[in-house]
Amino acid sequence: MEMLRIIAMAMVVMCHTNYWAIGEPSLEMCADDPLRAFAQYLVESFIVVCVNCFVFISGWFSIKLTKRGFANLVFQLLFYSTLIYFIFVLTGLIRFNIKDFLIHADFISNSWFVRAYVPLFLLSPILNLFVQHAGERMARTVILAYAFLDIVLGWGIDLLHVHGGYCLFHLCLIYLIARYIRVYGGKFFTLDKWHDLSIYLVISVGTAVLIFLMSFVSPAVWRHMGRMFLYNSPFVIIASVYLSLFFAKLDFKSKAVNLVGASSFAVFLIHGDPLIAEPYMKPFCNNLFFNNSIGYFSIIITLSIIALFAVAFLVDQVRQWLWGMIQRAFF
Repeated sequence: MEMLRIIAMAMVVMCHTNYWAIGEPSLEMCADDPLRAFAQYLVESFIVVCVNCFVFISGWFSIKLTKRGFANLVFQLLFYSTLIYFIFVLTGLIRFNIKDFLIHADFISNSWFVRAYVPLFLLSPILNLFVQHAGERMARTVILAYAFLDIVLGWGIDLLHVHGGYCLFHLCLIYLIARYIRVYGGKFFTLDKWHDLSIYLVISVGTAVLIFLMSFVSPAVWRHMGRMFLYNSPFVIIASVYLSLFFAKLDFKSKAVNLVGASSFAVFLIHGDPLIAEPYMKPFCNNLFFNNSIGYFSIIITLSIIALFAVAFLVDQVRQWLWGMIQRAFF
């Protein structure tokens, strides 16, 4: 599953280089530059499972809430927000201002995922106890009811205002699904791993093709098709679950993968930092996409993601060393 953690984080970066930085394909783009538009749809369809998969991993292994573990999470968040801010100050890109520094260090306000994941971290003991002790039938019933709220009332008619899954409410559902499958299994989740992968591939390709074709068949319907890529879309949830199960069933072990996987969250914290994402990453991706071929864009983005992982891994070794010292002193 550590391999999935790395891939999911790479997908997060790709999501930010695709729809977030470039923007969704317009109706005019579908008509005038169909190859470029379909490429965006196809990539987004494959990678939009990223957040669900990342949370699924947490549920699969179950978060163990301890003072040390929570302190480690908070230290990691503060370490990167503080480090990045002072790098910008030392390089002269910004001037130090205590108010700006405190705003930047407020990791809760700066990221919807952190704002949702930290409470999930704190709620994990309750979620773990529920799945473990409720019994298979009760757990299944409650999770299905929860899924109805999230998918039908949240995604289908948007009655609950769960913001497309960009919230704690949705992350809890994915966590519960992962815990349920890990504890109880079930005939729908014990397929051959290649069947799991096939389900993910069919849903991903099918979604991209459907959205692209609707731009020609019914533009009125097409304007609502972006909902297919929301995190609480049933198609995204199912694809996320089966891609996660594929990796869970892989018999693959690697110390190198485990090392990189342990630092994968650093990739998110670095590239998603407010001082980096909006001022630098977004215009870079936008210019690269619209002024070059798809092939060139893909190569540069791939190399950039590899470089980002390398930098994040090296910096995170310092963070882990510092945390080791803090841990020995206070825990």
